[in-house]
Amino acid sequence: MSWKDAYPDIPLGRDACGIIAMAEKSGKPSHRVVRRTLESLYRMAHRAGAIRGEGDGTGIQTDIPRELWALFLEQAGLDPGLAHNPRFFVGHFFVPKKEAGRLQEFEDLLRREGQRLGVRPVLFRRGEGVSEVLGPVGRRTEPLFLQVAGLSPDGDAPLWELGLRLEASFPVHVVSLSTHSVVYKVRGAAELLKRYYPELSRPEFKSRIALGHNRYSTNTLSTFEQVQPFGLIGHNGEINTIERLRREMDFLGIPRTGGSDSQDLNRMLEGLIYRYGLTLPEAMDLVFPPVLGEIKALPEDLQDLYMALRQRFGPLAQGPAAIVSRHGDEAVFATDAMGLRPLWQFETPYELVFSSERGVFSAEEFVSEPKPLAPGEKVYLRLTPEGAKVLPFDRHQRQVLERVAARTPVEGYRVHLTGPLRQAPPPLAGGSGVEVEEKPAPPPLGLERAFGWDRWDQAYLEALAKTGNEPIGSLGYDGPLAALNPEKPNLSEFFKETVAVVTNPAIDREREVEHFSTRTLLGRRPLPDGRGGGRVEELLLPIVLEEDQALAEAFGTLTLSEVRARFKTKTLVPQFTVEEGLLAGLKRLEEEAVKAVEEGAEVLILSDREAFQGGVWIDVGLAVAAVNRALMKRDAEGVALRRRTSLLVHSGGVRNLHDVAFLLGLGAEAVAPWLMEEKARALEGRKGLAGVLEALKKGLEKVISTMGIHELRGYGRIFSAIGLKPELAEYFGTRNFLGSEKAGYGFLELERTLLEREGFLRAEKVMPAKDFRFNPRIYKAAQEVASGKAPYAHFQEKVRALERENPVAARQLLEVRFPERSDVAPEEVDLSVGAHSLPFVISAMSFGSQGEASFRAYAEAAKRLNMLCINGEGGEIPDMLGKYTPWRGQQVASGRFGVHAYMLNSASVIEIKIGQGAKPGEGGHLPGKKVSPKVAAARNAVPGVDLLSPSNNHDLYSIEDLAQLIEELKTVNPKALVSVKVPVIPGIGTIAVGIAKAGADVITLSGFEGGTGAARLHALKYAGLPVELGVRRVHRALVRAGLRDKVEIWADGGLKTAYDVLRMVLLGADRVGMATMAMVAIGCTICRGCQLDTCHVGITTQIETVEEAMAHGLKRFVPQDLDRAVEQLTRFFGAMGEALRELVAALGARSLQELRGRSDLLYQRDHLEELDLSYFFAPVEEPEWLKDTSAHVLRKPLNQLTRTITEVVMAAYAEGSKRLVFQEGPVDSTDRALGAHLAGEIARQRLYGKGFDAEVELRFDAGSVAGNGLAAFNVEGMKVVVEGGAQDGVAKSAFGGTVAVLKGKNPFGAYVDGSVGKSFAYGAIGGLLIVEGVADSRFCIRLSGADVILGGEPERPLRDDLGNLAARAQAKGFAFEYMTRGRALVLGDPGPWICSGMTGGRVYLRHWPEMGLTEEAMKRRLAKGAKVAVKPLDARGVEDVRELLSAYIRVLREAKREEKAKRLEKLLENPAEHFRMVEPVSQQVDQGVSTE
Repeated sequence: MSWKDAYPDIPLGRDACGIIAMAEKSGKPSHRVVRRTLESLYRMAHRAGAIRGEGDGTGIQTDIPRELWALFLEQAGLDPGLAHNPRFFVGHFFVPKKEAGRLQEFEDLLRREGQRLGVRPVLFRRGEGVSEVLGPVGRRTEPLFLQVAGLSPDGDAPLWELGLRLEASFPVHVVSLSTHSVVYKVRGAAELLKRYYPELSRPEFKSRIALGHNRYSTNTLSTFEQVQPFGLIGHNGEINTIERLRREMDFLGIPRTGGSDSQDLNRMLEGLIYRYGLTLPEAMDLVFPPVLGEIKALPEDLQDLYMALRQRFGPLAQGPAAIVSRHGDEAVFATDAMGLRPLWQFETPYELVFSSERGVFSAEEFVSEPKPLAPGEKVYLRLTPEGAKVLPFDRHQRQVLERVAARTPVEGYRVHLTGPLRQAPPPLAGGSGVEVEEKPAPPPLGLERAFGWDRWDQAYLEALAKTGNEPIGSLGYDGPLAALNPEKPNLSEFFKETVAVVTNPAIDREREVEHFSTRTLLGRRPLPDGRGGGRVEELLLPIVLEEDQALAEAFGTLTLSEVRARFKTKTLVPQFTVEEGLLAGLKRLEEEAVKAVEEGAEVLILSDREAFQGGVWIDVGLAVAAVNRALMKRDAEGVALRRRTSLLVHSGGVRNLHDVAFLLGLGAEAVAPWLMEEKARALEGRKGLAGVLEALKKGLEKVISTMGIHELRGYGRIFSAIGLKPELAEYFGTRNFLGSEKAGYGFLELERTLLEREGFLRAEKVMPAKDFRFNPRIYKAAQEVASGKAPYAHFQEKVRALERENPVAARQLLEVRFPERSDVAPEEVDLSVGAHSLPFVISAMSFGSQGEASFRAYAEAAKRLNMLCINGEGGEIPDMLGKYTPWRGQQVASGRFGVHAYMLNSASVIEIKIGQGAKPGEGGHLPGKKVSPKVAAARNAVPGVDLLSPSNNHDLYSIEDLAQLIEELKTVNPKALVSVKVPVIPGIGTIAVGIAKAGADVITLSGFEGGTGAARLHALKYAGLPVELGVRRVHRALVRAGLRDKVEIWADGGLKTAYDVLRMVLLGADRVGMATMAMVAIGCTICRGCQLDTCHVGITTQIETVEEAMAHGLKRFVPQDLDRAVEQLTRFFGAMGEALRELVAALGARSLQELRGRSDLLYQRDHLEELDLSYFFAPVEEPEWLKDTSAHVLRKPLNQLTRTITEVVMAAYAEGSKRLVFQEGPVDSTDRALGAHLAGEIARQRLYGKGFDAEVELRFDAGSVAGNGLAAFNVEGMKVVVEGGAQDGVAKSAFGGTVAVLKGKNPFGAYVDGSVGKSFAYGAIGGLLIVEGVADSRFCIRLSGADVILGGEPERPLRDDLGNLAARAQAKGFAFEYMTRGRALVLGDPGPWICSGMTGGRVYLRHWPEMGLTEEAMKRRLAKGAKVAVKPLDARGVEDVRELLSAYIRVLREAKREEKAKRLEKLLENPAEHFRMVEPVSQQVDQGVSTE
C-alpha cells in the first residue's frame, strides 16, 4: 500500500518555491538559527501557493536536537547519554491516519528489518503535532507523526536501506532517518510550522545549521509527504528532464519515490552517497555538471574531471533550480546552469545565510557584500568545531577533483571535448571544388511509401537540404490527427511533443547557444563511481552517416563503418515474417537484444535496411521501445543491461526532425537515417546532406529548448500519444489520450498497416500519399458571409459537411444532443459573458505581423459588437491608447515590447503569453524590413532594425514568478482582468490550478492547430495538443480543486463556427477565441506565407498601396479598406452570434453560461473504432471540503504598502502639493511592486483624467531590501531611491523617471549591498536607472531606451584562468540580451554571455587594464550570439559617458557619498581612456526566418 493508494485523489506534481539555509558561524549549536530560519520562511510566504488561504507546505531540516532527545530518553527511563553518542539516530515517519491500528505491526517490522541491517531502535514515541492549527485540506491529509530513536553502528547507509524496505512493505513515508539530522514539515503556511510542532520552540532545540523551505506545488492539492526539505535537499525548481533522471534511477536500481520530481532528485543523491560511496560534493557535481561551454574555460585537470563525470552520469537533472543540500557535516549550495532561480549568499554577525531572497533580513545586518550565485555556481560549507568553513566555487571544484581522483583516475578524459577520437586531421572537404559531383538517382517512391513517407516529409526534407534551416510557415496546421488519417502513418505520428509551460520556461537557443549541446555517448558508460566502463565515444551530433567520413568529421560524428570498427557491435533487424506475426517477431527481437548485451555488445545497431527482405518491417518506434523495455533486465550487480550498452537506430523510417527527437527521447543514443541521407544526396548532393545535418542540429536544439532543456542527453519521453490502444501505448510508457481497449490503434491495426506497406515495394505503380488540408476548402464560404453574399447557415453547413466527410480533429466528431422541441426563442437567449455581449474573442495578433488597417479593424469591430479583441505582443498604435479600453486586451508576453503603464491602463484584459499553440515557447522575430516607422513607434524601437522577442526565461522561470507578474499587473491596473495564455500539454489541468492559485482571472488555452503567426513547420504540426483536450482537462481540474468559479477559461486553436463555440462551452469554456477566421473575414486566402511580407490582400504586410506593392514586386495586390474591413468583421461575428443564439435556444437554455461544462449534452458521432471520446463525457464532482463551512481564513494582504503609498501621495497632491517625498524604512522582501501602484494611478490620471504634474520621490532607507518588482512600470515624474538593496525585476518596463538602488550603512559604519536581483530593467523604455552594487543574471534584457548605470567594481584583478567568469563578475551573465535602444554604463566586470541578439543602443564598458579589464577580456565576455563590435569611444561616446557618469555622481552626492563621488570624478577627465563602447554591427536577417 503506497501513498498513491492511500490518497488516490491527490495528483502528484512538481514544485517551485522559496528556500533558505543558515549556519552558525561559531560552529556551536544554537536555538537562534532555528528561530531565524522559521521567521525567514514567514517573510517568503509570497513564494508559496495557497488555496482559500491554506499554504502548500513548509518544512525545516536541522541537526538532531541532542539536548532535547536526552530529556526524552530520561523520561522513558533510558540513559540520556545515548543522545550524544555519534551512532545515535532519530527517525521521523508519517503514517496515514487510517492505519492507526497497525502501529504495533510497524514497530515489529522496524525491529525485524533493523536487526538484519544492524540497526537497534531503543525508543518509539508518538510525535507531538497540534492538529487544530491546520486548515480543512491540511486536516484531510494529516498523517500520524512517529519518532524513533536508537543506535546505528554503521552510520547512515544501513538507515537508508532500512527506510527503503519500510516504504516498500508498509504505507509509511520516511521524513528523515539519520544519525545527523531531522526534518519537520507540515501541509500549511509558514507560520504553522512552529505552532504545529511545539518542540521547535523549546530552548533546548539547538542546531548548527538549518535548511528551510516554502512550497508552491503546481499541482492541485499538496500533501504532507511532498513538503520539503527531504533527507538531503531543499530544492526550489523544476526538473524538466525528470523522466530521463528517473530512467537512470531504474538503470542503477535505485527505487523511485512515487512522489514529486524533487523527491526523486533527493533519492538519486542518497543512492549515489549510500550505494556508490560518493560524498555530497561529488554527488552534486555528478548530477549537476557544468555545461560544456564552461568546461572549455577551466584548467586542464578540471576538464578531465568533468568530462569523466559527465560520462559516469551526465546532465540528467536540468531545469531551473536553486538547491540547498546537507549531508553530515557538509553542505553544498547550487544554482542551475542557466541561472534561472535566485540564490543569495550573505553573512550577519552570527550566521552564514543562503536564501532565495535576501530581503528576509535587513541590509543593516550584513557584515559583508551579499553575493548572488552565478549560473551553475556551487558553494561548499563544512561544519567544524572551530566554526563554519566556506569554500568558493573554484576551491569546491579542486576538492571534488581530489576526492574523485583518489578513487579512480580521470587523467586524459578531456580528449573527448572535441568529439569522436581521430588520429589524423580531417581531409579537406570537397577538394579544390572544380570537379562536378555526381548526384545519385532518387530512391523509388515505393520504398519511401513502405517506410511511411508522405508529401509533407518530402517538402520538409527539400527545404532542409536547400537552406540548412528549418522551413517556416504560417496559419497553423489543419491536416488530420494520425488516428483520423485514412492513410495510416508511422507510429511516431500519433505522438505530440510536450512544451514548457509556466513552471519551467522555454529557453532561447539562438541567443544562449553556449549552453546548448546535442552531444550523445556511444558505447558502455562507466558507473557513477567510475567502475565498469568500456569504449566510449562522444558524438557532437547524434546522427551517424552511412558514408562520407570527411563530412562525418566536420559534424563531429562517425560513419556506420567507423562505429562497427571501434565497438563490439551487434546488428538486429526489426522485422517479422508473415507466418510468425508482429508480436512473435517483436518478442524474438527483444530476446536477441538481451542475448547480445549479455554477450558484451557495446552498441546495438537496430537496422531496417534489410527489413523487407524475407519479412515485413516492424515500425522502428515500436522496435526501439520494445528493445529498451527488454533491456531493463538486471545483471548480477543489479544494474540494468540497458546501462551497459548503447543503441544506434539505422532506419529508413526516420523522415524528419520529429522522428529523430522521438527516437532519441525513447532512449536511442543515435540515429542513422539512411533513406533521408540518400534523398538529400539525390536532391542537392553532398551540400544537401550537410544542409540536412545542420538543420537537424538546430532543430534538435529548438525541440529541447521549447522544453526548457539545453543538453540533449536529458531529453526523454517528453511527448504523449493520441488514439493508441493501451496495449500499444504501454510499450512507449507515455501518456495516451482518447484510446481504449475498444477504440484506437493497436497491434492488429498496426500489423495490417505494415503488411500493406510491404505491398508498396512490389506494386507496379505507386501514388504519392494524399495530404488533406481543411481550411483552403472553407475560406470562400466564410468570405461570402462576411461580405453579405450568403447566410451564415450556408458556411456552417459547408464546414459541418466537411467534418463528416474528412474530420481532422477529435472535436469534429462531437455532436450535440438537441431535444425534440424547445420553448425558448433565439431572441430570448443571453450570450453575454462578464461585461461583453458576445462570448467571442479576436485572439491576439500584433501590429507588425498585421498591417495597420487590419489591426485597427479588429479593435473597431469588437467595440461595435461589444466583444473582446486582444492585441498581440508588440505595443499599441499610440493614438489607439485609451480609445478601446472596455473592449481591448493587451498582450504583454512577459514584459517585452512597448509595455508600459499607459498601455497597461488602456485595456480591460492583460494577457501574459507563456506560449501559444503555433509556436509554444518561442519568441517572435520581426525582420527589419517589416519594422516601418509606425511599427517602431508602437514598439519603442528603431525603424529598420530587427526585433527579437525574448522567450519567457528571463523573468518567468516558475509559478511564483508568474504569481509575481500577475501581482504587478494588478498593482499597475487594478481593474483589468489578467489572463494567462498557455499551450495545451498533458499536465495542463494541474498547471491551470497553479495558474489560478497564482491569481489569474482567465486561463486561455491554445490548441496546437491554430495560430496566425509564423512558426517552424515542425512546431506547427508536432508541438502541443488539441484545444478540446485542454478545455476538458482544465475544467475538470479546476472543478475538483474548488477553483472553477474563480477563473474564466478561454479556448482557441483551429475553431471556426458557432457549432465549435457551443462544443467548447459544453466542454467547459467561457469564451472562444478566433484569429484565422477574423483574417478570413477580411479577405485572407490561406496561402500560408504571412511571414514573407507579400500578402496580396494587404492583411499581414506593412505595404499599404498598389504602388508600394509594385515596388516590392508583387503581381497582384488589393489594399485593405478600413471601413470595409470593419463592416465585414462585424457582419461575420454578428452572424455567428445569431447562429449561436439559435443553437442555445434549440437546447432549451436561456443563457450560454448555464450550458458551461454540460458535456452530458455531447455524444460521439462516428469513427468509433479510431478514437474513444468517452473522457469528454465523464462527469466531474466538486470536492467535499468546498461544502466545509468553517470560516475561510483571511490574512492581511501580503502587499499593502504599494497601495498605501498611492493613497498618501494622491491625498497630498489633491491638496495642491507639487513636490512630494514619501519615506519609509526598513522595507523587506514582503513589500513587493513598490511604486507600481502609484505609477498606474499617475498613468490613468494622464490618460483619462486631469493629468498629473507633481514630482514624487519615494525613499526607502534604514537598510531596506525592497521586494520583487520595485518600481515596475515606473513613469516620468517619479523618483525611487533605496538605501540597502532590491530583489528581482526592479524597474521592469519603466517608461521614465529615476530609480536608484544604493548601498546602506551597517552598524559597523560600512556601506554594503546596493545590489539588485535578476532581470533588472527588463524591457525598460525610458528613465535613469542606477545600481551601486552588483546585479544578478539577466541584467537589462531587451533594454529599449532607458539609461542604465551599474556601479559595482571589482575588488581584485580578474582571474579568468579559473574559468566560471560569472562567479566573480559584477553582473552574473546574459546582460544586455536583445537590447534595441538606450545606453548602459558598466563600471566593473560585465560578466559572460553579454550582448547576445543586441540590435541597437550602446553599452559602455570600463577599460581598466590594472584590474584585467582589457579589450581582450571584453571580447571574451561577448556571447556567441552577439553581432557587436568593441571599439574606442567616438565623440558621441565621450559625451554619453560624461553624461551618465555625471548623473551617477549627482545621485551619490545627494546620498552624502562625497568620498566615492570624488574618486569617480577622476574618470570624467579622460573618458576615452577609461571606457570602450560596444555597439551592434548592423544586420538584417533573411526573410525566411521571420516568425511573427
